[in-house]
Amino acid sequence: MPNYLTEGGQLVAGFSGIGKFRGRRAHELSDDERAVINYFFTNDDSNVYAVKDEMPMELWAMLMGQYARSNLTAKERLLKLLRDVPKKDPSAKTLEEIAEVIRCEGDVKASLKAHLDRAGRFIESYGIDYGHASLRDSAVVRVCFEGVSQRATKFLESAREGAYQEQSTRATPFRMDMLAIPTEVRGTVFEARFSEIGRRLIDLYEKIFSASFDYLKKNFDYLRAEADRRIREETGGKCIGLNEKEWNDVIRSKAFDIARFLLPQNITTSLGMTLCLRRFQDQLTEWQSCEFEELRILGMAARVEASKIFPFLMKYGGPSEFYSKLPVRGRSLSGGVLGGDSCQGDYSHHEVSSKLISVTPDIEDMVLASILFENHRGHTFAEILETVRKLSPEKRRQIAKSQFEGKKSFELNPKTTEIGSFVFCRRYDIGAFRDLQRQRGDRQRVGPYSTNLGYHMPEEISFLEGGLDEDFEKVLKEVKDLHDDLKNEEMHSAAQYVPVMANLIEHVVTMDPNQLFYQAKLRCQPAGADSYRKIALQEIEQGLEHLPAFRGLIDFDSTPKYPLNRLVEAVNGKIRRVCNG
Repeated sequence: MPNYLTEGGQLVAGFSGIGKFRGRRAHELSDDERAVINYFFTNDDSNVYAVKDEMPMELWAMLMGQYARSNLTAKERLLKLLRDVPKKDPSAKTLEEIAEVIRCEGDVKASLKAHLDRAGRFIESYGIDYGHASLRDSAVVRVCFEGVSQRATKFLESAREGAYQEQSTRATPFRMDMLAIPTEVRGTVFEARFSEIGRRLIDLYEKIFSASFDYLKKNFDYLRAEADRRIREETGGKCIGLNEKEWNDVIRSKAFDIARFLLPQNITTSLGMTLCLRRFQDQLTEWQSCEFEELRILGMAARVEASKIFPFLMKYGGPSEFYSKLPVRGRSLSGGVLGGDSCQGDYSHHEVSSKLISVTPDIEDMVLASILFENHRGHTFAEILETVRKLSPEKRRQIAKSQFEGKKSFELNPKTTEIGSFVFCRRYDIGAFRDLQRQRGDRQRVGPYSTNLGYHMPEEISFLEGGLDEDFEKVLKEVKDLHDDLKNEEMHSAAQYVPVMANLIEHVVTMDPNQLFYQAKLRCQPAGADSYRKIALQEIEQGLEHLPAFRGLIDFDSTPKYPLNRLVEAVNGKIRRVCNG
């Protein structure tokens, strides 16, 4: 391959890949044009370049909107826009004036006011009025939602295309001031009951956390000795092991994982979202049409704030009468077809589980054919599939191994396995759902949060002194009573704030083999919480029963359980720090 990089690691001047250079080279541009291009782009003499943060989103959306209908480069299109606008609007700054503002480090965005107005009108006309919705894909919204309930986060984070960062429950103190009263129950007899159950949960949370810390420290001290021995061996004696703080952090993390099963859905958190504008507007419609008043309020607020950044792009994204009627319609239909709630009277502890309820017939044949199809010699997929069905187990294994031999642990699996599907029905605690729901390559359906299916109590609680397991069961019964009373009053959305992380829900997930493999590697790591590790292990094992040629090739930790799930991570981190100086 030709060397396209300079000694300093930069692209050579005039880089164009295998095609001829498009647009003008840097030496063909005026000083003003170069100043403008280098302000908005990373390179003025290459056909591959990135866009800097200085580029306003609406201006970028317009450039991309015109990209498909012009042979000009994005850089040339920008220069043309900056020259054309002053011809129609005398108040607009010329390209030369904008270049001078850039050189003087002035307010560039203010100098672009007329140009941004033009870009906004273009997007409004073509991206909205004429239905070219893809123009809104090039604008990206970044929004923070702070002080929102745990229940709201699953709606806010539901778009698969989004990138989200949510405040960890470990960083969220469990205090009364962190609990929110749903607006639906404010001023009703249920408001006081929300507060009372919150106090009961906080009190028991603190007791279980403290007792768990003492229990774990006393009963798993032998693991510290094993960890210290490994650290000494791996570092050649440079380090004697974990210090007291590092060991206590491992214990504290596990104690928190046990106690947080008591966190209710009305505990507040914060999250940041990055999403393309087109999808964001769809989300705004769903939120503002939601049965949960909190979501309607948040949707309205997000629309107001996003409109400040995208005044022309936010024409739509309002509430929908159709969406607002779906919950009531769904309950009526469900009641007529299915009758009342199931599982009543079985409110107790249950183990978490996932069951494979559907799989593409002959899915391994499909996957192996897909691998061969990637590099076939003129054969149709149907022909390849028919050949694969006749292959020996040894040949099938050879094809499967070809996709994993030499792959480093940080490298993604090839997409050749993205064919066919597994459908799993999970019954597990809401806390585990919080984590696995983030596997957004899947297709997911989740039932309403309720107390109908019982709960999952971590086994460690039964070993704690002071009858804390009985206290756990008692407070979970109080949770159910409040939940059921709200439902009986037809306060369905308010009822979903009541279940705690221990309560069980059903979650139906559809994933292809590639997603199954990815989930196994990510979610079976030692640091994972016990519940979702168990689910991930069950699903990869059930999946591999239908993919025997791939057994042993998929990278995942099959250890059933780690007593201290953060210990391996702490030990590996200590070894790296010592060995790297």
